[in-house]
Amino acid sequence: MPPSKKAVGCKWVFKIKRDPSGKIIKFKARLVAKGFTQRPGIDCNETFAPVARKESINTVLAIAAAEDLEAENVDVDTAFLDGEVEEEIYMDQPDGFEDEGSPKKKCLLQKVLYGTKQAARQWNNKLSQQLDDQEFKSSAADPCVFVRVTREEYIIIVIYVDDLMISCKTKEHIASIKNSLMEDFSIKDLGDLKYCLRIEIHRKREDGTIKMNQKAYIKRLSEKFGVENCKDVHTPADSNSKLIKMGQEEAFVPKYPYRELVGALMYIATCTRPDIAHAVGEVAKFCERYDKSHWTAAKRILKYLKTTQDLSIVFSGINKGELIGFADANWAGDLDTWRSTTRYDFFLNGSVT
Repeated sequence: MPPSKKAVGCKWVFKIKRDPSGKIIKFKARLVAKGFTQRPGIDCNETFAPVARKESINTVLAIAAAEDLEAENVDVDTAFLDGEVEEEIYMDQPDGFEDEGSPKKKCLLQKVLYGTKQAARQWNNKLSQQLDDQEFKSSAADPCVFVRVTREEYIIIVIYVDDLMISCKTKEHIASIKNSLMEDFSIKDLGDLKYCLRIEIHRKREDGTIKMNQKAYIKRLSEKFGVENCKDVHTPADSNSKLIKMGQEEAFVPKYPYRELVGALMYIATCTRPDIAHAVGEVAKFCERYDKSHWTAAKRILKYLKTTQDLSIVFSGINKGELIGFADANWAGDLDTWRSTTRYDFFLNGSVT
């Protein structure tokens, strides 16, 4: 290793992968680089990589339901390892794979590795180039939505890191896209879109609907935070309770996993449950300093989700081709800052996106 270089550390990360019901599918072990030790301008340069917006996923599902399009899911195995490394990066030898004859030698990375700062960007660049070669064009609104239009067909691909959602009129065209991807990548064909990003997707072709919920994820969170046996709650927030900041003179003791719960609630709100968005926005204001009142409010939202876990976003073609938006705001609603809060919702084909 050149004297001017500094080796990046590495570690093994172990993970259990589950299906929508929570059943264990497989145990995974992945070698990751300690990217936090990389030095900007030396070990890495550009690092930003986009992912599809949840609104884009919802919009494509709304179109698929209205137009009766096929929707299938593809997972790219070890996607980040397909990215090309542009910088000269050295790494420590992995635990369990040391060269006994030369224990102090370092590894020169030939491919970007999970954990390196540029891994996601390099993977996204390579996949985008492959789709560009197939005459797909990325959307101006979302760079992770690719569309190809021909006289016979239009195909939409939504990319969320290594998960691809492919939608078009016929399964033959989808099969053709998958075969093209297989030429460059190792992919796992997951068939019809049923589960993606902890979201369960249920389709009924006979009545033209696609339902989307996170019932299994909500159930796991309820068990994790101890509310699975609590009484039912039918509103996400108590209208008689107003949250305020802790006083600066009060000692802050982070004894609740508050930020972890709020983060999970934010994910559910942005994916499938816009009805909790306002309540989650309120508790999210206090992630820096929180007390029991804030914790109680956050748990109430989870209790409400547990009570209403069967609620789903339903996509259909009831109002085909119709796009409607609603917006409203309160006036100086924040009791600490007197700031106002704005809320908006957009509906495509009668379904919230």
